[in-house]
Amino acid sequence: MTEVKETVSKKAETKNKSFQVPELLDLLKAGCHFGHKKSAWNPRMKKYIYEERNGIHIIDLVKTREILESTLLELSKFAERGNILIVGTKGQAASIVQKVAEENGMFYINKRWMGGLFTNYDGIKKSVQGLIKMEEDLAGGLENLVKKERLLIERDVERLNRIYQGIKFMDKVPEAVIVVDSQVEKNAIKEARKVGIPIIALIDTNCNPDIIDYPIPANDDSIKSISLFVNLFGEVVGKSKKSLSLISLRRDHQAKLERIAREYKEEKERREKMEEQERERMKALREGKIKAESVGSVVRVVKKEKDIDAEIKAAEEEKEGSISIEDLGLTSRTVKSLKDSKISTVKDLKGMTEEDLLGIKGIGAKAVEEIQKAIK
Repeated sequence: MTEVKETVSKKAETKNKSFQVPELLDLLKAGCHFGHKKSAWNPRMKKYIYEERNGIHIIDLVKTREILESTLLELSKFAERGNILIVGTKGQAASIVQKVAEENGMFYINKRWMGGLFTNYDGIKKSVQGLIKMEEDLAGGLENLVKKERLLIERDVERLNRIYQGIKFMDKVPEAVIVVDSQVEKNAIKEARKVGIPIIALIDTNCNPDIIDYPIPANDDSIKSISLFVNLFGEVVGKSKKSLSLISLRRDHQAKLERIAREYKEEKERREKMEEQERERMKALREGKIKAESVGSVVRVVKKEKDIDAEIKAAEEEKEGSISIEDLGLTSRTVKSLKDSKISTVKDLKGMTEEDLLGIKGIGAKAVEEIQKAIK
């Protein structure tokens, strides 16, 4: 009866799964079945080995596929409860781990394992928070520091980012840890076991499956094999709410840094513009184009009166030169007579006396009176 219930439960889980387990052919194409030389094997891996061929152990992919399916079901449960950390620091895995983790909202470590991440989490968390604060300060310009001090902070941020980039915003230890190579990541596994964090790991024929909670027998050296499994892990984790929240946090942090940098740049440009205007005013003051008046404790810079009068006069002349005689409301006969004498604007009329106007053909005393009245 118990066996029947377990079978029904497994079928229900399989039916509700939101991922596609690779077929045996896909695993074969990725080279997941290639193990290490017979001389380098770990006897505890015997149950996962299909055969030996040309001195190389071949992994039983039927067992791999069965274990992978059940492990992915567990991983989806872990992802719903909290965030997942994936660790892959060796050359073949580093770039794949970072790309998949950032796209699917997983924490990751792809440079080197930082000792004490699990056993001294509070200390590591303070360092990460310090990094985030330094990034924000650096985006704000740090104008209160000299150039050398700013350069040192930039180098610190760059160095710390190489270590902590993948675990920013980790508010607590992860719900589970995924390890690409259990031989390389011995320290990560040791710490995870010490604090009781479940471990999911790819195990090659030279690994010890007994120290892993969810061992997946597969080639952990081939780029194709690593990429297949890591992408599958990302697909499962990426559908959880926790992963979406982490993606949003990372995006918001980047947007905040860009906003701070943009505001600093705009403020700097505004100050530089004001300083340039001040330099121009001081230059004009030295050249005598403007004068300074002291009002209490404030020095006010004003233009000299003669310059103001000259500007007013120039403005009036410009205005008069733009007013046509048609705009004065004169009779058509008077307008025609003036135009025949090459007079077309108010400016032309301003310099003429009464005698000059009477000397124009067609302009009489009445027309002169009309013109003088109009131009006033």
